[in-house]
Amino acid sequence: MTVLRTSAGRAVAAVLVLVLAVAATALVATSGSAAPAGTTAADEPAPTSTSPTATADPTETTSPTDAPSETPTDDPTPTPTPTAPTPTPTDDPTSGPFTVDDAQLRWGVNDESNNAAFAPGTFNFFSAGEVRDPGAGGQRLPLRSGGATWSNGKPARWSARAGEVRIEKRRPDGSYALAAFDGTSTDVAGSRLTTGGGSFSDHQVVIDGGTGTVDPAAGRATVSWKGTFTVLYYSGMTFFTVSDPQLVVTPTTARLSGTLGGYASDMNDTSTWVKVPGRRVVLADLPRAGLRLPTTGGITGTPSYLRVRHDAPSAGVTQVRTGPSWGAFPASFLTAMHRLGSAAYWYSSGGSADAHKVPLPLTVSYSAGSPVTAPVDPQPTAEPTAEPTQPSAPVAPAPPAPLPPAGPGLPAQAPAVLPPGAAPAGATPPIFDPRLPAVPVVNAQTLPAASRATSSGHPWEWWTGSLLLLGAAALTILGNVSSRVKGKS
Repeated sequence: MTVLRTSAGRAVAAVLVLVLAVAATALVATSGSAAPAGTTAADEPAPTSTSPTATADPTETTSPTDAPSETPTDDPTPTPTPTAPTPTPTDDPTSGPFTVDDAQLRWGVNDESNNAAFAPGTFNFFSAGEVRDPGAGGQRLPLRSGGATWSNGKPARWSARAGEVRIEKRRPDGSYALAAFDGTSTDVAGSRLTTGGGSFSDHQVVIDGGTGTVDPAAGRATVSWKGTFTVLYYSGMTFFTVSDPQLVVTPTTARLSGTLGGYASDMNDTSTWVKVPGRRVVLADLPRAGLRLPTTGGITGTPSYLRVRHDAPSAGVTQVRTGPSWGAFPASFLTAMHRLGSAAYWYSSGGSADAHKVPLPLTVSYSAGSPVTAPVDPQPTAEPTAEPTQPSAPVAPAPPAPLPPAGPGLPAQAPAVLPPGAAPAGATPPIFDPRLPAVPVVNAQTLPAASRATSSGHPWEWWTGSLLLLGAAALTILGNVSSRVKGKS
């Protein structure tokens, strides 16, 4: 029993020593946190005294002299005559009528006229001058011919320039240069056009040498051009010509007209091919409210199309009047196109190309040597991937499509048989479905030990808790020892 008491005394002494050590450590840590380590009185900057800077003496001012001035002259000083104020210059040097003798017309018509056609290997494009008659329907200008001959061997004579008319293609730097036949099937970057690809060949019809008069004050202008250009669809399986365009502006209207002719064709019967004489039509109606007639530079505007109604004949395609791009070219233009059998290319018909039928901006420069800049094409370039069979109202974007359920969609493939001793080339890569949104990654960061110890801003709280825990442990040990001593005694 003496041994047990001695052991119990030693245990109690050890616990008390441990408690005292922890308490001493807590006191040292608490006193040390009173001021940041390494900060002493010597670190405080000593105040510096600045002596005032002496101000220089001001410069003495010369006193006026007492001597009188020279004897005045007998003639009095003449009174100045007031000068009439100069009128504020205006932006326009003159408001009266003036003539133009080298005006320029520039127009890309619309994106669909610079697009890949739905028939494989065919495109829509322009030609300067009048393309020759192929003599039969269903003929086209193959790329390999360079625009020289039709697919039946007859001469076509596609041209980038004819008199005052030329066809220009936009270059990567935004400027325009004379077109080449190969460029009618490529976009600005030189990539081949595809149906639904969303890019276009970006050609423009340019006609110089326009003559006429412009009267900005009266809001009137008449400018006429001489020349012809051809618009070919499906690489020439249907085409028409426009000759001698004229712009007429009045206080209430602004219209570009021209003589439109061509050949009647039928996509369901390609043998149909009948020459149709030209007639005068309105090519573009410019909204008069937003059209200015400046005295310098020129005119620019986007022809009316959106929300323009067209009542097609019973044998034609009914206009679709839903969606953001529904509309139509001018009525007289469409009447002529119905005779040619291709009117539905020029008003909304419910097809995937409706957004590309909207006219592009046109410009009329008073001088071909100083052309005005056309506004940027406001139309979207993205094209739907499928052509709807029925018109539908625009709907909100759908959420990402869910993954298809597992099922017998494709027949299972037998695993490849490896030769004896051969090892697989590598592990199968994980399958990534781009329709699934990316899962955000959260990086767990661990605070340093010192930050964790003082994160509350009060170190004594941590030490107090430690002392309490140690005290509880000491009481537990003392209780166990006392129980054993009592049991032995």
